[in-house]
Amino acid sequence: MPRYVYECSNCKGQFQTVHGMSEEQDMCELCYSFVSKLKRIPQMTYTKTKETESAQRVKEAINDNREILKQASKEAKDNIYDG
Repeated sequence: MPRYVYECSNCKGQFQTVHGMSEEQDMCELCYSFVSKLKRIPQMTYTKTKETESAQRVKEAINDNREILKQASKEAKDNIYDG
């Protein structure tokens, strides 16, 4: 269910509540005044996208190569080079 933020003109307080999209908040949760005193504050919506299989493979490849690079860097530091 979506979350909504309301501001009450009676007590000047703000509160967050959860209800269905077709429902309306009818009372302030802080001072219990009625709906005529409430104003809904617009919020940015958040949607979670499902990670695709190819995105997972790319992440795995990046992490694998990061480990390979770490190991190669460690081996290079441990080697003594003649100069």
